[in-house]
Amino acid sequence: MKETFEGLKASFRRRELWLIAGFLFLYNFSPGLSTPLYFTMTDSLKFSQGYIGILGSINSAGWVVGALLYHRLFDHLTLRKLLNLSIVLGTIATAGFLLLSSEVSAAVIYFCSGFAAMLATVASLTLAADYCPPRAEGFTFAVLMSISNLASSLADNVGSFLYTHLFDHGLRPLVLISAAFTALAFVLVPLLQLGDKKPGDPWQP
Repeated sequence: MKETFEGLKASFRRRELWLIAGFLFLYNFSPGLSTPLYFTMTDSLKFSQGYIGILGSINSAGWVVGALLYHRLFDHLTLRKLLNLSIVLGTIATAGFLLLSSEVSAAVIYFCSGFAAMLATVASLTLAADYCPPRAEGFTFAVLMSISNLASSLADNVGSFLYTHLFDHGLRPLVLISAAFTALAFVLVPLLQLGDKKPGDPWQP
């Protein structure tokens, strides 16, 4: 109990952990496209509800393919390179929604978006897990994931507000802003001072 309490106190004292919490918040906070995309596909592109559901499955397939290829393609990367790559792919995948015009283009975009989302998830979860202090791993990891989830929820609400009240139900400017916010995470990666740290290696002070 005493060691666990000391571990909890150490969590709040570590500058690196506060920095990572801030990074995860900004990493996950880009004005969300989820709700605006649904209304665009329903009202403007006239996709059926059934096909919109199929797009969700295609997005999940992108996740699965990304997970299957992760060990072969990305396992050798340092954590810094993995984060940077996830930002690149996330930015490209988000910008890809500018090409959304038909059921075929939607299928390709959603698959690529799922693949990019898988890499971003692995990168962010690895970053959070590697920096959790001993004896407080579960608590610290839960807090960091809560921060990530809060950022994602706020992002979707902000995106919906901009789509409705500022962009007059125009998806293109929201896509550009979302992609720009994703790319902005590049600026934050050097602040983490990851060096050549490999994913899964514990943090060394």
